[in-house]
Amino acid sequence: MAFAALHAFYSSPGQTFCIGLFVAAFGEAFGMSPASIGALYLGATLASAGTLLFVGHWIDHMRLVHFSAAVIVGLSVACFVTAAAPGPAGLFVGIYLLRLTGQGLMVHVEATSTARTFDRDRGRALGITALGLPLGEVVFPPLVVAGIAAIGWRPTYALIGAVALLVLLPLTQWLLYGITRSPRSEGAGNGAFKRLIVGLKMVVGSRYVWCVLPAMAILPFYSTAIMFHITNIAAIRGWSGGLVAASFPVLAVASVVGLFVSGYIIDRTSARRLFVFHPIPFLCGFAVLGAVSASWALPVAFALFGVTGGIAKTTFTAMWAEAFGVDMLGTVRSAVSMYMVLMTALAPFVLGTALAAGMSIGAIVAWGIAIAVVLMVPSGFAERYVPAR
Repeated sequence: MAFAALHAFYSSPGQTFCIGLFVAAFGEAFGMSPASIGALYLGATLASAGTLLFVGHWIDHMRLVHFSAAVIVGLSVACFVTAAAPGPAGLFVGIYLLRLTGQGLMVHVEATSTARTFDRDRGRALGITALGLPLGEVVFPPLVVAGIAAIGWRPTYALIGAVALLVLLPLTQWLLYGITRSPRSEGAGNGAFKRLIVGLKMVVGSRYVWCVLPAMAILPFYSTAIMFHITNIAAIRGWSGGLVAASFPVLAVASVVGLFVSGYIIDRTSARRLFVFHPIPFLCGFAVLGAVSASWALPVAFALFGVTGGIAKTTFTAMWAEAFGVDMLGTVRSAVSMYMVLMTALAPFVLGTALAAGMSIGAIVAWGIAIAVVLMVPSGFAERYVPAR
């Protein structure tokens, strides 16, 4: 669990909240507007989504200790490439690598290895290892802001990469050293592509997957859109930057609550049943954000967002393990993660376009909730299509 939690924690350099802290510095260094940086971010995230499936499925065919080492080295390289970017093209490559290794593969290692290792208490184990995500949301922002102010954005990203290479890599390798129950045995690499095709056919041909995919888009799409444009939303509402900053710890704490509550429920019932209801707290928070302009609305909305985020983090992985087993869990998670990363890529553009068109926050929220309710409907019929194993 310590091994997995460290991967969740150090996914932060590739997460939206961390990259967003560098946006102003990127614009100043390369003469780019926020809109152009957003477009670059969109393209890089789309590219990472297209790559994730073809890289992520190798966790089914390699020893975990080797796959983890490759991912951490890749994240370190991503930080170095970003720090050395000579212009927008180099920045695109850096962000692409950060999104692929950080947001994609580091979390992939955490969730897949935990789900495979723990059978009876899978929900609680996922709840514990996923604590690395809210911990990263608390630890990284102040350190990054201080680093940019003290030594500049390039040395800060280079330092993050150096810590990954010199501290995280040997620590995670040591944590797995000597473990007798390996989460994954050595796979037959020559059959990896064939197994990928078999896994994709299994996913695409499953009615259960098609029933749950619409609801799975709600959290990554809506939360990314809000977080990417939170300063614009705050300006429209008349909320201060201090209020925005103070709301993030609320988000982190609520996420921890969601992690533990969902882990307990999953182990007592099932992740598949919990999944049907997971968007409800988020949509309640979304409604508060759209209907209330008082300052208390933002931390309340963030608290509700955090609850759903915590629930989703444990539920999504446990749900696939329940439905398809753990033998091809890496392939299944890679395919679904590609879809979810695609949603995160589109979200800032869609909300930015709506704001630029002059739509009010209330109108955006009303349309958003109506669409989300429609997306939730198919998941109510998913249980009848659970694959037979």
